[in-house]
Amino acid sequence: MSEIKPVSISYSDFKAGKDFTEEVSEAFGANGLGLIVVRDFPDFQKERQAALRAIRKFADLPEETKEKYTDSKSNYSVGWSHGKEKMRNGVPDTAKGSYYANPLGDVITDDQYLKENFPELYADNIWPGEDLPELEPAFKNMTQVQLGVGYMICELFDRYLHSKTNGLHPAGHFLEMLRRGTTCKGRLLHYFPAPPTASKSQDGLCGWHLDHGGITILTCPLYLDLHSNEIPAPSDCGLHIKHPTDGSIVKVTLPPDCMLVQLGESFQYLSGGHLRATAHCVKSSQTPDITRETLALFMDWMPEEVMKLPEYTRPYSEVVHTPFLPEGVPELEGRIKGAKHYRDFAKNTFTAYYSEK
Repeated sequence: MSEIKPVSISYSDFKAGKDFTEEVSEAFGANGLGLIVVRDFPDFQKERQAALRAIRKFADLPEETKEKYTDSKSNYSVGWSHGKEKMRNGVPDTAKGSYYANPLGDVITDDQYLKENFPELYADNIWPGEDLPELEPAFKNMTQVQLGVGYMICELFDRYLHSKTNGLHPAGHFLEMLRRGTTCKGRLLHYFPAPPTASKSQDGLCGWHLDHGGITILTCPLYLDLHSNEIPAPSDCGLHIKHPTDGSIVKVTLPPDCMLVQLGESFQYLSGGHLRATAHCVKSSQTPDITRETLALFMDWMPEEVMKLPEYTRPYSEVVHTPFLPEGVPELEGRIKGAKHYRDFAKNTFTAYYSEK
């Protein structure tokens, strides 16, 4: 395993109108890591600290209290989720707990048909107002910052594809699609202290997977001791990527004042394979008295968006192929098959990861 410095871009340069064609190609092309770092974004450390410390406090609540904020009908895609997600070989992922909510609105539809048939996308937010009221505003404040970063990166994707396809890709197409989306999902993540029997594998905290949505915006993790004091990031854990050129495992480190943006499988598909997602995991630390907190924002399309390849697409076999796909990770081709709309693909993906295997 090696550590690699990912492609990074400056927010200031973006505002100044710099051309990032080379950076987008290097980061998201066939040989890229499927991610890019955004640096010097206007200060957001207050929001980051508040959100990440809130999920630590929630995770420390009694089990019966946390259980009040779970929702099995949505496949645990709103509220608290712990030990419900199936990762490697169908084994429940108990290393982390998640708190999910939509940053765009607590109620995004009153349509009962949609709520009953696609609860993963349309379920109302759940907030622990009685037991931890600070979690809701902390979550909403930080995700608003992440939304801005996401729109910025999507604008760069549109510019890149418009140039690469000699104008076949309409200017602003994906940014417009993403702005129409109402089913974004924020995920506050708490990684529990490693037990004595903790896995020493590369994916000991969060199993190998690919994000299925549009783009994912991640904060730098916050590491805390058992007394909630911030500590330096351990050297033996963090985000790891399967390199698409040779299958090697590379570690990616993110500075506290930066955000990281990863591509999702649906974006790979809708771009005709010109932009690529990669398999990734979070490796556990063997230190038993620390926790890891972070916040991932998954920016998605409208559920009724048609999953259609563009006219400039690469061959289908290339579009749906993920090089060096880890064992146990469901293939994109199987989940995209028969999915006319994005909501169908999302439901297929939730089923593949959460259903009994």
